[in-house]
Amino acid sequence: MKHFKKPNKNNKELIYGKNPVREALASKRLRVVYVSDSFTDSTFLEALKSSNVQIIRKTGGELNSMVDGVHQGLVAEVKPYEYSSLEEIIRLGKNKTNPVIVMLDGINDPHNLGAIIRSSDVFGVTGIIVKKVNQVSLNSTVAKTSAGAINYVKVAQVANLNNAIQTLKDNGYWIVSTDGSGNYNYQDLKYDFPVVVVIGSEGNGVSPLVLKNSDYIVKIPMFGHVNSLNASVAAAILLSRIKS
Repeated sequence: MKHFKKPNKNNKELIYGKNPVREALASKRLRVVYVSDSFTDSTFLEALKSSNVQIIRKTGGELNSMVDGVHQGLVAEVKPYEYSSLEEIIRLGKNKTNPVIVMLDGINDPHNLGAIIRSSDVFGVTGIIVKKVNQVSLNSTVAKTSAGAINYVKVAQVANLNNAIQTLKDNGYWIVSTDGSGNYNYQDLKYDFPVVVVIGSEGNGVSPLVLKNSDYIVKIPMFGHVNSLNASVAAAILLSRIKS
């Protein structure tokens, strides 16, 4: 079942579930936590109290009305998700050997974006670059799917991916796009250079101009009856190979 937040008349950003709330607490992003009357995790409650976070008790039914999904007795208001800049991500990469950046070309499913953020955190990605338009924004569904990784992975919005690609190339990065038409098996590259992994949209893949501006186009071999992978699965496979 998909977990979407319900319409919020006050335009508050809500997250829910133990893990997302715990990670938001650690990153000091919590404003208010609504706790179910039946919630009895004393260690969790003490952590909230010691951080001087406002706690408001609600019934389970009241929490159910705030979000769609398994809230585990916790719903929280958080500070708006802030985007980083392309320049900041490039700067962070200078402190790493062969840094990895993920570029997303029009991901519109928040569950895909959340899963990609989670994989990016697991594999030590320096940051993620997304478009300002035709791209799902950072929201509570993304936060829930990322299992809290949204608090640790830098995400930059850019007006034009191809301009960003040129800037990245000027800073020593090689652009590796994923596409079924690729001339390289994704396992054949050594990835012993600063790399930008480009993952395309769920329906259209990587746009033609981005493919044209790529240094390598790789494909993941398919052996079953379907000929495509979920964007987040493809991203995880590529990142696992690059970091192996």
